[in-house]
This record gives sequence, C-alpha cells and structure tokens, in this order.
Amino acid sequence: MLTIENNQLKVEINEVGAQLTHVGLLNADYIWNGSEWERHAPILFPAIGRSNDNKYILNGKTYEMKQHGFARDYPWTVVDKGDDRVSLTLTENEETLAVYPFHFSLMVTYTLEANQLKVEFLVKNNSEETMPFGLGFHPGFNVPIAGDELKFSDHELTLSPEVTELTQFQIDPIPFRNGKVIPVPNAQKGTLPLSYSEFDDGLIIINNPGLTGIELSSAKSEHKISLTLEDFPYVALWTMTDPEAKFLCMEPFAGLPDIKSSELTDWMEKEGNNFLAPDENSHFSTTITLE
Repeated sequence: MLTIENNQLKVEINEVGAQLTHVGLLNADYIWNGSEWERHAPILFPAIGRSNDNKYILNGKTYEMKQHGFARDYPWTVVDKGDDRVSLTLTENEETLAVYPFHFSLMVTYTLEANQLKVEFLVKNNSEETMPFGLGFHPGFNVPIAGDELKFSDHELTLSPEVTELTQFQIDPIPFRNGKVIPVPNAQKGTLPLSYSEFDDGLIIINNPGLTGIELSSAKSEHKISLTLEDFPYVALWTMTDPEAKFLCMEPFAGLPDIKSSELTDWMEKEGNNFLAPDENSHFSTTITLE
C-alpha cells in the first residue's frame, strides 16, 4: 500500500488498480471497506459498464471486454511520489493488447491540499490509429459519513448548478441502458433524497449537461462529501439494496454502458466514447472535498 498525507488527510492507495482504499479525515475513514462490496474506488478503463455478450467490435474485428474494463485488475507503476502526492501509470501488456489493441498510457495523480483530494487522469494514445475509450472513477463512500449514527435515508444529494428537472439514462435490463432518458424519481430539481429503493433498477446515470458538482450531506450532520464534475459529462450513483451495505458510489463518468442489443457495439460509433488521435492525450480531473 502507498500512503500520502498532510495535516488533515491521510490516504492509502493499493498499487493494484491504483485504487483508493482509505481516506481519513480527523480519524474517520470516508471510503467504504465493508464485505458486502469487495472494492473501494476502482478506476474504469477502457470500458464503462458491461458490453453486449461481453464483446465489442473495432475495425471489423470482435474483441472480448469484461465489465468496466481491465485497469482495476493490474498493478500500476509509481512514477512520482511525495509526502502529499503520488502518480501511478498503467500501460499495455500482452493480455490487454489481446482485448484492446492499443498502446496507451493511463496516469492517475492523487494530490492532497488541506481537506481536498484532487484526482487527475491523463490518457495518451501511443498507437498509430485513433483510440476509443471510456474512463470512469468509481469511489464508494461510507454512508453514514464518518461514523455518524444516521440512516441512509437521512441523507440527500445536491447537484449543481440547479436544474429544472434531473434526468437519467433508463437502465433496462440491469446493467444495460435501453436508449431512453427519463426523469429521476423523487428528485426535486437538483436535489435527490436518498433511499435504497431508488436503486431497485440498478445504477443511476445522471444525464444533465453542464453539471459542475455533486454533494452528499445530511441536515442532521456537519459532515459532507463533494466532487467536482466539470471534466466529466456524466455522474453515476450506485449502492447495493442490502441495508447492511452502508455506502454510496458517486462516479464521474466519461463514457457509458452499452444499450442492450443482440448486435455488438462498434466502439468507433458508441455513444459516450472518447477518441484520441495518435500521440494525442486527454486530461480529466475531479476534486473531492471532505468535511
């Protein structure tokens, strides 16, 4: 495990997947570590969600691709380390080239500043052809926050700026999209009260262009968690419907799951995908503020 810290935060990162495993503020851990969900904050690349038949098409060829891609499963290499920051990189290997035929570099940098953790991603195409990809950050946060003796339903989400109507991609069947966009049930403009029933149909992928932030809070607590969203066109919400799974994932997405179909999806035409020309790179960042 890697550790970075300042006078307010202490963060632990597993080099396998470059995954956050602990984020501590004032002796309280904000990151989920329960047994109901075995992960903590996986990085999703080069796919988000599940592909039809766990396969996709690229330049007329069919490739295997498991849910959320492969970045979360490989050891990453530390390329820079300081007391309050660390950068790790993942590049292609023989196994990734068999399922994703690109030479690439994916770097994540974690930087602490006061009570904030900045998470930056740099994706580079080192191949000679245009490279399609999806990128997602999937952190699970403890709810109640920081040991509060509250219920999941005591909390709410606020998205900014305020919108007239909060909308989502309809999930049907789980975990695929069906191509429709519908209102988020029980949302009042940009505010969504939390309940486990909200997730009966799987994850919620918010589809309101121009969102800049999301905040988890409770009127009964001073604790809050917020993430910036400017670099990500979508934000997903997910938890297990098991009341013992006391967490909520707030996930900045630059990419989308497949629409359910009997046909495989061509990644050069897939909605939500990003595209890099040879030698080009793309930068994404989100800042997590903990209170």
